Amino acid sequence: MRCNTKLARTFSQCSLNVLEKPRALSYTLHREKGGEWTQKDENLREATEFPEKNETTAAEADEPKTKSIHFKVSAYDPRGIEQWLSERAAEGKLLLRGDEFVIGEPCECRYHLEPALDDADPDKRTRETRAQMGWDYVCRMKDGIFYIWRGGMSARAPSPRPCTDSYGYRRLRKKLRRSYFLPMIFLVVDIWLVYFLFSALSLPVMSFLTMEKSEVIQFVSIILGSILGILSEAKERNEMWTLKRAMEACERTEKMQRNRWARLNRLFAIVMSVLPLMLIVSVGSGSPYSEAYDEPTLPYLRAEELGGDPFDWCYQRDLSTPLGGHVYSVGETPYAGMIDDWEQLSTEVDFYAPRISVLATPLTRELRDYFMGSGAQTLSLDSFDEACYANDPSGDTQFLILRRGGEVLYFRTAAGDDLRDRLEEFAELFDQYAALS
Repeated sequence: MRCNTKLARTFSQCSLNVLEKPRALSYTLHREKGGEWTQKDENLREATEFPEKNETTAAEADEPKTKSIHFKVSAYDPRGIEQWLSERAAEGKLLLRGDEFVIGEPCECRYHLEPALDDADPDKRTRETRAQMGWDYVCRMKDGIFYIWRGGMSARAPSPRPCTDSYGYRRLRKKLRRSYFLPMIFLVVDIWLVYFLFSALSLPVMSFLTMEKSEVIQFVSIILGSILGILSEAKERNEMWTLKRAMEACERTEKMQRNRWARLNRLFAIVMSVLPLMLIVSVGSGSPYSEAYDEPTLPYLRAEELGGDPFDWCYQRDLSTPLGGHVYSVGETPYAGMIDDWEQLSTEVDFYAPRISVLATPLTRELRDYFMGSGAQTLSLDSFDEACYANDPSGDTQFLILRRGGEVLYFRTAAGDDLRDRLEEFAELFDQYAALS
């Protein structure tokens, strides 16, 4: 009899749980007898009715419809949350728990938020006290800072009480300290990115000017995303400070001004913070030169014209970038196929016409220091603001750099003729490129 009673109670409980599958019970009964288990009692299955797989029970039919709705109010704005929840109730959406709402008939009600005393639901005594004032306990906020109460329109809001020793206050203070972490990450990413572009690279200014549109978008997105992320976190941190001071003073806060873009800004900032790696890959990959041509269409002085050996392979590039403006390049090489390294070019001319003309000066200095080093010779030419020449110690390669205003021409060759004796030709070459840009 004891066993049968226990079984009846078990199956009664299971029948009330509409989500539990009846097969978990196996419709079986085992009776211990003489230390051994007997055969299954199939009569129990016949005596117990279970719903079919596709059959809807009365409990399922009466189960209220619920919907998950994201809170569109700051988690640190208790008055704003109260108003927003009351508006949802007027639409027939009553808060059940977390962000889950029961969908039913519209109703008028009020909500009240107060700091959570413990990391648990309020005790029975607190609920009874609030019930006498017309408030029923609903749930805790997802972050655990507040208790949420619901009452009629005539329910009187309890007076604020000291809560500096409450769980909600300690939770808020901990989140406030952590709120400085993400902006610091954004700041470190920005500093590291700027350092990488302008210090870690051998030719940072040239790399900056030759960045293609996709790379510029990535760079700007990273900086913009970091700024938006810092501003968004600052806005949220200010809300935390306002709430913290109100808790300490036992004051009831006013409804905060809604920040419609805070969450979007934060999401955008997080997404953009992962792009530095993509930027590194894009900057350091691929060949800057086009396919080979028998004869370049851009202005050029061939190595053969300068006393060098003739080459059948010629490469050229006509690049227009958002920051660098026009960048033209023509080069000769004895190697057939695509060029992976600029050093394979035996003769090369590069012409830069940056959109930001003031970058021409640091570009000239960068090219001179990197390619010429201490061997650079300053040339006095009336038609140019800067002119530099160098011949490497081995005598195999000559370099020439010319700058006029915001435009720069760089030339390198292994040909034997002294480039200083052909300056008029290079001045004419400079004018031809200036006319193109």
